[in-house]
Amino acid sequence: KTKVKERMPHPLVVSGLAVGGWNLAGFTATALTGSHKLTDITGTSAFTVSALASLGLLASKRGVKAAISPRPLMLSVCVTAWAARLGGYLFDRIRNSHEDPRLKYMFRKDGEPMLTGPSRFPLKLLNFWSIQALWAWTSMLPVTMAIAAAGDPKKVIRAAPKSISSVTLGLGLIGFSTGFLVETLADRQKSQFKSDVANPRRDKWCDQGLWSISQYPNYLGEMTVWWSLFLMAQPVAPVWTVASPVFVTFLLTRVSGIPLMEKRYDRKYGNDEEFKQYKATTPMLLPSFASVMKYVKT
Repeated sequence: KTKVKERMPHPLVVSGLAVGGWNLAGFTATALTGSHKLTDITGTSAFTVSALASLGLLASKRGVKAAISPRPLMLSVCVTAWAARLGGYLFDRIRNSHEDPRLKYMFRKDGEPMLTGPSRFPLKLLNFWSIQALWAWTSMLPVTMAIAAAGDPKKVIRAAPKSISSVTLGLGLIGFSTGFLVETLADRQKSQFKSDVANPRRDKWCDQGLWSISQYPNYLGEMTVWWSLFLMAQPVAPVWTVASPVFVTFLLTRVSGIPLMEKRYDRKYGNDEEFKQYKATTPMLLPSFASVMKYVKT
């Protein structure tokens, strides 16, 4: 009898279904309840769901031993740590503010018809959640493909000598840890700055700690995280998965990160001479050597 080889789904399809299904559940719950609290926690946890789905696929193909080998396990742990930290931070923020300004105009007001009203409910909301799912799926490209490659020893051997593979994994882990710490510290410093009732400037822009040497240290940390995860995934993940950190960098520097914050800050503080001085003397992202040394000494 001829053995029929069972075809396994492509890892990107599995990741897409996991991320898409998770965000669809979040969209449905948000649309039904009108809650603003599910968006960020669902969006960030989708990364973990994708990693777990990829590990599950690997385990089904090559066994549990392959799924807990160093590269797949370390990539999954890093992604989960990032998602838990950012998701917790954003959930705590929305829990205190009760409203997400991004979603404010996506829900129906009393008496407003569906689809044709100003909010176009639920179309705008669905579009928002679709973009959020695309963000997770695209960002996870190197992680997804590296985990999948771990299940095929021939691919790993062809990719590069084991020594090079170990170097990229180690350097990537150092880079991830650095970016993770920078992002965590930046968010913590800003939260403390804004919540300190004794701070007379708490309704202003944060210029303390890492924010004194970079205008957006949180975004710098975020970009470092994803470039480092790409490095950790090398050389077993295809080179084209560089689309992940490029996408994150483009998103933060050209679309939803820095551009939105720049407009908001210029609208609120554009005529403030102190703010003009801060912008003129503080690097947008990468701190100067002099500013870093000054920060270390203080």
